[in-house]
Amino acid sequence: MSNEIDTAVNDILTQIKSHNKDTTDIKKVADEIDLDNLEEFLVKKTSSLINSSVDMVDDVKEYIASAPENRDVASLAELIKASSSAIDTLSKLHTAKEQNKNRVEIKQMDIESKEKLNIMDNQTKVLMTRDDVMKALTGDDGTVIDID
Repeated sequence: MSNEIDTAVNDILTQIKSHNKDTTDIKKVADEIDLDNLEEFLVKKTSSLINSSVDMVDDVKEYIASAPENRDVASLAELIKASSSAIDTLSKLHTAKEQNKNRVEIKQMDIESKEKLNIMDNQTKVLMTRDDVMKALTGDDGTVIDID
């Protein structure tokens, strides 16, 4: 029994040691933010945040399943809330982009339809002066033409 406990403790210590080595090797790179790449930055960072928080939710769920405590459950709830907030932000960004795209398309369609109506309206109008119309109605000799 003591040998099994020692083996389990050694396994846990080995996992902790290897895990710490992985986290110390991570290097942070600062991204410059300007108006040109703001959307790209937001999408990249929000998606990274979502992926990280979802992975953390899975890890915390496993930890809580082994030994649930009130504070652990509360931290899981906060982590889920943060993840859903990040997803909501990304969704709003996508929705706003799609709405802008649709507005541009609708405005373009509106302009094209007005141009077509304008062309059709101009084609149906008679391009004659008043004198030309009177001559056409009265005939060349001044007599009135019966239109019946």
